[in-house]
Amino acid sequence: MFNQLLKRLLQGEFICEVSDDAGFRYLQEAERARDVDAFLTRLDYRLSRTQNQMAFYAGYRTIDKAARSDIAKVFQQFRVELQPVVEWLDMMMSCLNQDAALSPGDTLSFSRVLQVIEVNQAQADRLQAFAKFKDFTSSDDSVKGRLEKLLNTLQKWGYLRLANKDTLIYQVTGKLDYFYQALQFIQEHEQIPIEQGENDAIQESLF
Repeated sequence: MFNQLLKRLLQGEFICEVSDDAGFRYLQEAERARDVDAFLTRLDYRLSRTQNQMAFYAGYRTIDKAARSDIAKVFQQFRVELQPVVEWLDMMMSCLNQDAALSPGDTLSFSRVLQVIEVNQAQADRLQAFAKFKDFTSSDDSVKGRLEKLLNTLQKWGYLRLANKDTLIYQVTGKLDYFYQALQFIQEHEQIPIEQGENDAIQESLF
Protein backbone atom coordinates (compact mmCIF):
# COMPACT_ATOMS: atom_id res chain seq x y z
CA MET A 1 0.00 0.00 0.00
CA PHE A 2 2.77 2.44 0.98
CA ASN A 3 4.71 2.04 -2.27
CA GLN A 4 1.59 2.08 -4.43
CA LEU A 5 0.35 5.30 -2.86
CA LEU A 6 3.72 6.98 -3.25
CA LYS A 7 3.84 6.13 -6.95
CA ARG A 8 0.32 7.44 -7.51
CA LEU A 9 0.95 10.64 -5.58
CA LEU A 10 4.18 11.30 -7.46
CA GLN A 11 2.34 10.74 -10.73
CA GLY A 12 0.00 13.59 -9.81
CA GLU A 13 -3.01 11.50 -8.83
CA PHE A 14 -5.54 12.47 -6.19
CA ILE A 15 -6.34 9.89 -3.50
CA CYS A 16 -9.90 10.13 -2.23
CA GLU A 17 -12.72 7.92 -0.95
CA VAL A 18 -14.02 7.47 -4.48
CA SER A 19 -10.79 6.85 -6.38
CA ASP A 20 -9.20 4.67 -3.68
CA ASP A 21 -11.12 4.19 -0.46
CA ALA A 22 -8.48 1.94 1.13
CA GLY A 23 -5.68 4.34 0.21
CA PHE A 24 -7.63 7.32 1.49
CA ARG A 25 -8.26 5.62 4.85
CA TYR A 26 -4.58 4.65 4.99
CA LEU A 27 -3.51 8.27 4.60
CA GLN A 28 -6.03 9.43 7.20
CA GLU A 29 -4.08 7.54 9.85
CA ALA A 30 -1.69 10.10 11.32
CA GLU A 31 1.32 7.81 11.69
CA ARG A 32 1.06 6.46 8.17
CA ALA A 33 0.53 9.93 6.77
CA ARG A 34 3.71 11.06 8.54
CA ASP A 35 5.62 8.15 6.99
CA VAL A 36 4.39 9.05 3.50
CA ASP A 37 5.15 12.72 4.07
CA ALA A 38 8.64 11.88 5.35
CA PHE A 39 9.41 9.93 2.20
CA LEU A 40 7.99 12.66 -0.02
CA THR A 41 10.13 15.20 1.83
CA ARG A 42 13.26 13.43 0.58
CA LEU A 43 12.05 14.25 -2.94
CA ASP A 44 11.13 17.83 -1.97
CA TYR A 45 7.38 17.12 -1.95
CA ARG A 46 4.86 17.10 0.88
CA LEU A 47 1.60 15.28 1.51
CA SER A 48 -1.18 17.81 0.93
CA ARG A 49 -4.97 17.79 1.20
CA THR A 50 -7.60 19.74 -0.66
CA GLN A 51 -9.38 22.60 1.07
CA ASN A 52 -12.29 20.44 2.24
CA GLN A 53 -10.05 17.51 3.18
CA MET A 54 -11.60 15.35 0.48
CA ALA A 55 -8.43 14.24 -1.31
CA PHE A 56 -4.70 13.83 -0.79
CA TYR A 57 -2.09 14.86 -3.34
CA ALA A 58 1.63 15.59 -3.52
CA GLY A 59 2.50 19.27 -3.21
CA TYR A 60 5.86 21.03 -3.52
CA ARG A 61 7.93 21.95 -0.49
CA THR A 62 10.05 24.49 -2.33
CA ILE A 63 9.71 26.24 -5.65
CA ASP A 64 12.87 25.78 -7.67
CA LYS A 65 13.44 25.82 -11.42
CA ALA A 66 12.26 22.24 -11.90
CA ALA A 67 9.16 22.82 -9.77
CA ARG A 68 8.29 25.94 -11.76
CA SER A 69 8.45 23.92 -14.95
CA ASP A 70 6.16 21.24 -13.48
CA ILE A 71 3.73 23.84 -12.14
CA ALA A 72 3.55 25.50 -15.55
CA LYS A 73 2.62 22.13 -17.10
CA VAL A 74 -0.05 21.54 -14.45
CA PHE A 75 -1.64 24.90 -15.12
CA GLN A 76 -1.41 24.47 -18.86
CA GLN A 77 -3.47 21.32 -18.46
CA PHE A 78 -5.79 23.18 -16.10
CA ARG A 79 -6.35 25.73 -18.87
CA VAL A 80 -7.51 22.85 -21.07
CA GLU A 81 -9.83 21.49 -18.38
CA LEU A 82 -11.20 24.74 -16.95
CA GLN A 83 -13.95 25.73 -19.38
CA PRO A 84 -15.30 22.27 -20.22
CA VAL A 85 -15.43 21.24 -16.56
CA VAL A 86 -17.25 24.45 -15.60
CA GLU A 87 -19.72 23.94 -18.46
CA TRP A 88 -20.20 20.30 -17.50
CA LEU A 89 -20.93 21.25 -13.88
CA ASP A 90 -23.46 23.85 -14.98
CA MET A 91 -25.07 21.42 -17.40
CA MET A 92 -25.38 18.73 -14.73
CA MET A 93 -27.07 21.17 -12.34
CA SER A 94 -29.63 21.85 -15.04
CA CYS A 95 -30.08 18.21 -16.06
CA LEU A 96 -30.44 17.04 -12.48
CA ASN A 97 -32.64 20.03 -11.59
CA GLN A 98 -30.60 20.96 -8.53
CA ASP A 99 -29.33 24.27 -7.18
CA ALA A 100 -25.99 23.03 -5.89
CA ALA A 101 -23.05 22.02 -8.05
CA LEU A 102 -21.72 18.47 -7.94
CA SER A 103 -19.48 17.52 -5.01
CA PRO A 104 -17.05 14.65 -4.47
CA GLY A 105 -18.98 11.47 -3.74
CA ASP A 106 -22.04 12.47 -5.76
CA THR A 107 -23.28 9.94 -8.30
CA LEU A 108 -24.36 10.31 -11.91
CA SER A 109 -26.55 7.82 -13.72
CA PHE A 110 -25.75 7.67 -17.42
CA SER A 111 -29.27 6.52 -18.29
CA ARG A 112 -30.92 9.26 -16.23
CA VAL A 113 -28.81 12.04 -17.74
CA LEU A 114 -29.27 10.61 -21.23
CA GLN A 115 -33.04 10.51 -20.78
CA VAL A 116 -33.12 14.18 -19.77
CA ILE A 117 -30.97 15.29 -22.70
CA GLU A 118 -32.86 13.25 -25.30
CA VAL A 119 -36.13 15.04 -24.52
CA ASN A 120 -34.64 18.50 -24.09
CA GLN A 121 -33.26 20.15 -27.22
CA ALA A 122 -31.55 22.91 -25.26
CA GLN A 123 -29.56 20.33 -23.29
CA ALA A 124 -28.82 18.38 -26.46
CA ASP A 125 -27.42 21.58 -27.99
CA ARG A 126 -25.27 22.17 -24.92
CA LEU A 127 -23.93 18.63 -25.16
CA GLN A 128 -23.19 19.09 -28.85
CA ALA A 129 -21.31 22.31 -28.07
CA PHE A 130 -18.64 20.30 -26.20
CA ALA A 131 -17.33 19.31 -29.61
CA LYS A 132 -15.57 22.70 -29.74
CA PHE A 133 -13.11 21.23 -27.21
CA LYS A 134 -10.78 18.82 -28.97
CA ASP A 135 -10.79 16.27 -26.14
CA PHE A 136 -14.57 15.93 -26.44
CA THR A 137 -14.90 15.40 -30.17
CA SER A 138 -16.84 12.20 -30.78
CA SER A 139 -17.01 10.07 -33.91
CA ASP A 140 -20.55 9.16 -32.87
CA ASP A 141 -22.88 12.11 -33.48
CA SER A 142 -25.76 10.66 -31.47
CA VAL A 143 -26.71 12.09 -28.10
CA LYS A 144 -25.68 8.81 -26.50
CA GLY A 145 -22.30 8.87 -28.25
CA ARG A 146 -21.61 12.47 -27.25
CA LEU A 147 -22.56 11.83 -23.63
CA GLU A 148 -20.31 8.76 -23.53
CA LYS A 149 -17.42 10.83 -24.85
CA LEU A 150 -18.09 13.59 -22.29
CA LEU A 151 -18.14 11.27 -19.30
CA ASN A 152 -15.25 9.13 -20.55
CA THR A 153 -13.05 12.22 -20.93
CA LEU A 154 -13.95 13.45 -17.46
CA GLN A 155 -13.12 9.98 -16.16
CA LYS A 156 -9.78 10.09 -17.99
CA TRP A 157 -9.04 13.48 -16.41
CA GLY A 158 -9.78 12.06 -12.97
CA TYR A 159 -13.01 13.89 -12.11
CA LEU A 160 -15.20 10.80 -12.40
CA ARG A 161 -14.89 7.12 -11.59
CA LEU A 162 -17.09 4.44 -13.12
CA ALA A 163 -18.52 2.90 -9.96
CA ASN A 164 -20.76 0.34 -11.68
CA LYS A 165 -19.97 -0.87 -15.21
CA ASP A 166 -23.30 -2.67 -15.59
CA THR A 167 -25.58 0.24 -14.70
CA LEU A 168 -23.13 2.97 -15.79
CA ILE A 169 -23.14 4.79 -12.48
CA TYR A 170 -20.35 7.34 -12.13
CA GLN A 171 -19.03 8.89 -8.94
CA VAL A 172 -17.45 12.32 -8.63
CA THR A 173 -13.92 12.11 -7.22
CA GLY A 174 -12.02 14.31 -4.77
CA LYS A 175 -10.19 15.95 -7.65
CA LEU A 176 -13.25 18.17 -8.05
CA ASP A 177 -12.51 19.61 -4.59
CA TYR A 178 -9.08 20.62 -5.89
CA PHE A 179 -10.73 22.08 -9.01
CA TYR A 180 -12.97 24.28 -6.87
CA GLN A 181 -9.94 25.32 -4.81
CA ALA A 182 -8.00 26.26 -7.95
CA LEU A 183 -11.02 28.01 -9.44
CA GLN A 184 -11.42 30.13 -6.31
CA PHE A 185 -7.75 31.08 -6.49
CA ILE A 186 -8.11 32.09 -10.13
CA GLN A 187 -11.20 34.17 -9.43
CA GLU A 188 -9.39 35.99 -6.63
CA HIS A 189 -6.41 36.75 -8.86
CA GLU A 190 -8.44 37.33 -12.06
CA GLN A 191 -6.18 35.10 -14.15
CA ILE A 192 -4.65 31.65 -14.27
CA PRO A 193 -1.26 32.18 -12.60
CA ILE A 194 1.49 30.25 -14.39
CA GLU A 195 4.10 32.97 -14.73
CA GLN A 196 7.33 32.47 -12.84
CA GLY A 197 6.88 35.52 -10.64
CA GLU A 198 3.57 34.19 -9.31
CA ASN A 199 4.78 30.76 -8.26
CA ASP A 200 5.07 31.66 -4.57
CA ALA A 201 1.35 32.45 -4.53
CA ILE A 202 0.60 29.18 -6.30
CA GLN A 203 2.70 27.28 -3.77
CA GLU A 204 0.82 28.80 -0.84
CA SER A 205 -2.67 28.36 -2.27
CA LEU A 206 -2.52 25.14 -4.29
CA PHE A 207 0.75 23.25 -3.97
